[in-house]
Amino acid sequence: MAEYHFVISAQRPLPGGGFAMGDWSSRITPEPGWSRQDTFEVIRAEFAKRYPELGRACVTFFSLELNTL
Repeated sequence: MAEYHFVISAQRPLPGGGFAMGDWSSRITPEPGWSRQDTFEVIRAEFAKRYPELGRACVTFFSLELNTL
């Protein structure tokens, strides 16, 4: 399988006003048979592990593209 580059951004409101926001970009090689949705779910789960305060936040941006030019 080919390597992909992804960017994911998420945001959630804070109790006192304002918003918490975070993003992450990296590379992933999907397992054989994975769909785009499967890949998104794996990335989102890892994002939640890395940023627990944003684990249930609203995804505001997601990009998944082949990591080639």
